[in-house]
Amino acid sequence: MRALPFADLPADRLPAPECSVRNVLTSRRPAANNRDRNADRIGPARPLRKADRTANRSGKRIAMTWSLGREGTHETVSQSDRRGRPLRTVICMETGLVRNDPVPSDAELERFYGEEYRIAYKGSARPRRRQILRNFRRAVTHVRANRDMLEAAGCVLEIGAGSGEIAFLMAQLGKRVTGIEPNVGYAAYCRDELGLDVRTTHLAPDLFPPGEFDLIRLSHVLEHLNDPVKYLGQIAAWLAPGGVLYVEVPNIETYCRTKSRGRMFHYAHIYNFNPWTLRACAGLAGLAEAPETAQRSAGTTGVFFRRDAGAAARTGTENPENARHVRDLIRRHYAGAFAKGKAARPLKKLGMRIEETLAGLAAGGPRDIGERAMRSLRQGA
Repeated sequence: MRALPFADLPADRLPAPECSVRNVLTSRRPAANNRDRNADRIGPARPLRKADRTANRSGKRIAMTWSLGREGTHETVSQSDRRGRPLRTVICMETGLVRNDPVPSDAELERFYGEEYRIAYKGSARPRRRQILRNFRRAVTHVRANRDMLEAAGCVLEIGAGSGEIAFLMAQLGKRVTGIEPNVGYAAYCRDELGLDVRTTHLAPDLFPPGEFDLIRLSHVLEHLNDPVKYLGQIAAWLAPGGVLYVEVPNIETYCRTKSRGRMFHYAHIYNFNPWTLRACAGLAGLAEAPETAQRSAGTTGVFFRRDAGAAARTGTENPENARHVRDLIRRHYAGAFAKGKAARPLKKLGMRIEETLAGLAAGGPRDIGERAMRSLRQGA
């Protein structure tokens, strides 16, 4: 094991100053035990403990979800989050999967997403009108682009319903839609403002009977879960025969190229995927990419999957070339290699925010915005 060779970078371009590792939002517990003496500097991550290991159905040993290979192959790539607060991030050098270290517990995540997340990252317990308007625009674009995969579904599950835009459009298209949203305020908003069946709960194996849904959506949720392979396997069991699971996550390759230097990692995104690592995790969970959308989704981290009993056995658990590729992108990000053209981004974002705010003021209530989005969807069919 060795750390990323950041010694060739100027001091002001190191990923972070020296820091201890801890829960960066709640600061309630240390992020590493006393034996981890590399936690206060850029250096190698500690080897995995036996308790961290598990095995998939094909008998391949994997280290939790994020290693997909042997122990002792992780390198520290950052010591701070996107706001400069202490957060340790490591990369598996056998696969390229990037994660926070340590991974939060179930209890920590339930408390965080139930009470703190929306305030910490969105600044509000309920969605703002400009966010609703933006999200409905994106929802219309998504439904139009994937109508062939969505229209056959009669029963839909939206995991991480958020402010409910996709769920609302699917319900308007005649689908029976159920939503899960751990945040109390957002779930209440979906029920009160959009009339949706959105439940305030967390994922559990017995939450729904097997084979219940024709379509399950997991959009910008998987990166927030502390064991992606385990949860993908649970969710896959809820698919009806022939049903599809849509998974979308942020692409760390895109983040490296587009985010301002040092603004990539944060506590809420436990895992950072690229196209290969997303498909590898899904494969280990018994899911295979739907062939009819493979060309459309090539090189992306928005993928339709179906259950496939042989997927785990076919899934490769090592890809050092992918790991080196991701590590190189992260290094180049911190070296400022992608900084060109980013100086104007704050002004552009401010302009977009002003435009969305003004449009939101004239748009009416959330349901009015949703119904207008639905008319736009039908007109563009």
